[in-house]
Amino acid sequence: MKKISLTIASVLILQSATLTSGAQEFTQTFRGKVIDAYTELPLPGATVILQDTDPMKGTTSDMDGNFRFENLPVGRINVKVSMLGYKPAVLSNLLLASGRELVVEVKLEEQVYSMEDISIRPDFRKDQAVNEMAVVSARSFTIDETERFAGSLGDPSRMAANYAGVSSVSDQRNDIVIRGNSPLGLLWRLEGVEIPNPNHFGSIGSTGGPISMLNINHLTNSDFYTAAFPAEFGNALAGAFDIKMRNGNNQKHEFMGKIGFNGFELGAEGPLSKNSQASYMANFRYSTLEVLHAAGMSFGTGSAIPKYKDLSFKINVPLENGRISLFGLGGDNSIAMLSSEEDDAQYGFTGVDLYNTNRMGVTGLNHVYYLNDNSRFTTSLAVSGIESTADIYDLDFYPDRQRIIESLSEVKYTLSTKYSHRFSSRNYLNAGFVYDFYDVSYTGQQLQSPGDHYLHYLDNRGSMGFSRFFAEWQHRFSDQLSVTSGLHTSRLFLNDSYALEPRMGIKWEFAEGQSFNFGAGMHSQTQMKAVYFSQRLTDTLNLAYEKTNMDLDFSRSVHFVAGYDRLLGEEHRMKVEVYYQRLYNVPVAWRRPEYSIINQGGGYSFLAYDNMENSGSGENKGVELTLEKFLNRGFYYLVTASVFDSGYRGYDRVWRNSAFNNNFVFNVLSGYEWKAGNSSLLSADIKMVYAGGHRKLPIDEQQSIADNALRYDWSRAYEERFPDYFRLNGRITFRLNRNNADHEWALDLQNMTNRENIFVQNWDSSEQKVETYYQMGFMPMMTYRIYF
Repeated sequence: MKKISLTIASVLILQSATLTSGAQEFTQTFRGKVIDAYTELPLPGATVILQDTDPMKGTTSDMDGNFRFENLPVGRINVKVSMLGYKPAVLSNLLLASGRELVVEVKLEEQVYSMEDISIRPDFRKDQAVNEMAVVSARSFTIDETERFAGSLGDPSRMAANYAGVSSVSDQRNDIVIRGNSPLGLLWRLEGVEIPNPNHFGSIGSTGGPISMLNINHLTNSDFYTAAFPAEFGNALAGAFDIKMRNGNNQKHEFMGKIGFNGFELGAEGPLSKNSQASYMANFRYSTLEVLHAAGMSFGTGSAIPKYKDLSFKINVPLENGRISLFGLGGDNSIAMLSSEEDDAQYGFTGVDLYNTNRMGVTGLNHVYYLNDNSRFTTSLAVSGIESTADIYDLDFYPDRQRIIESLSEVKYTLSTKYSHRFSSRNYLNAGFVYDFYDVSYTGQQLQSPGDHYLHYLDNRGSMGFSRFFAEWQHRFSDQLSVTSGLHTSRLFLNDSYALEPRMGIKWEFAEGQSFNFGAGMHSQTQMKAVYFSQRLTDTLNLAYEKTNMDLDFSRSVHFVAGYDRLLGEEHRMKVEVYYQRLYNVPVAWRRPEYSIINQGGGYSFLAYDNMENSGSGENKGVELTLEKFLNRGFYYLVTASVFDSGYRGYDRVWRNSAFNNNFVFNVLSGYEWKAGNSSLLSADIKMVYAGGHRKLPIDEQQSIADNALRYDWSRAYEERFPDYFRLNGRITFRLNRNNADHEWALDLQNMTNRENIFVQNWDSSEQKVETYYQMGFMPMMTYRIYF
């Protein structure tokens, strides 16, 4: 591996040295649209200035809010946009490359005038959420950040793990733990529509997986919430990803090709016709390891080759009084992890052969209609689905028959609409509803001793409805003080359970560059749908079953968050947040008094019992610190520190650590970018993470030997942690601009110190002992991408 990496690096250095010879200067077009941050209507007459140009270059937006600069030298640019009656905005360090036009959308926030004191200063806050209603525990993230941060691998989830209050579950998966909550508490939205798990090898009920289906080339600035989120968001206890897809280039056809560890990719975008502003964008990816394995290459994983492919697209059509867009995301995957072929060394499975398949897809139609300059309706129709199958052979039981046969399928039809109205520069309203209709099919059976029959723990085909209503109001007393309040309601028609969730947030900028933020709210979440349909055998003679979890209520929580935010000059930022979250109404089980559903969601399987009840509870509390320097003059850093405590009570009412109570997480990221000649950029990035080890459910060795099967010591559940986690990642990127194309080479160095962090402990029945499996060791990964 080292020889191959050195050979590739040498070739790239020689090639780049050849290509960069000469002093040719490459140019590109920079254009965009200026819109009102709340109404999203175009703003004509806005002034757009390219900073740090001599002589100063500037223009104004036309009647449709559009502006355009041509023949600009490639590289980083800074843009200031201003307009009378609006707060100025500054877009810093935008990357202009020769292979594609740079197209941006600039949102300006209307000012609330105070006649005694009018101050005009630019908004440098890259971190602030796109959603105007979010005032606490929320931040936006960009494509540039997702690519730049070492170890992110172009994955929004892995990128978000760098933020304060967020930690990852393992190197193998991108599940994220928000302030001690289960990853199950995370909500995914794409283009305003709630979607299933958008990750390959992510099972129903989970929110993560090894590889994301989301393609960062298609994303625009999106929001990530970690607590007390606005009333528009529901059915989540921990946080939310609100992912937005950009529109394709509506004036020029552009293409992308990529080869990397995560797959072979092809992308295209451009105008649908010369006579309209409509555009398309599409991207397809195929598993790299599957292709190379088919070519005869071996990776030391036996038959455990991850096979996957995914497709994403968006079509945008402007209308006279609005716009309509069609979007989609989908993928399927399969893998065989065979202990019989010693594949368990990679994945932590012992004594079983596992065959797994997953499919996920969503397609939706969004329509925005403007009633007037202050009011609009946004209506969405979508269909989404997720399906997973598992066949498990127990090699110590009956190796020729499946021990577990499971097939889970959910198809969801969604109708939603939102009404947005601006009464004045001080008062804004959002109100709407969402209705989901589910078609579900769950089957699961387990082979019973002496191997002559199966127990059907799941067997259901049916439907259910789920509705949500919300309203939120923002009042801005001044440009320095605003209050947001709202109400979210939910109803699950399967058992007529419902929830009322008031929310509120305050933001007070009491001095220039300093603000105090406070948020509070109630939040609820349904259980994993299959849990409602789990069943228990009640009549062994007639094989009669009873569904005992149909009446489970929502899990519920209350959030309190307070924060202090300060700009240290124009480039540096400090933020401190303290929070408390109380969880209640959490399902627990009398059959396993130490169990709580609060500890599920961090892996490939999900443990549930029959006859569960909503009597469990939990708490999460902690303090977070963020120190950040936005990219400027080639340098940036991000330092985050989180100290927290997470606990729960099961059926036995005993207070325990939760499975996700790591207690602390510390991240340091930094990077520097150099100009290499007139047409190239070289950057180096590094990330260090030091965190408390994961809580463990210890294995009862004596009972496991006696039963010749894995048995846990539940009396000591989550008392101890694995050793602390440490990981050092690096990334080197070289960008080269040529005529009508730009090239990018990247080398990701994962776990540079080759630290052995514990992944999982399992029981080895053949050896009659506990086996410890470790997470990913040192691994270099090369990526090449071209835009043209």
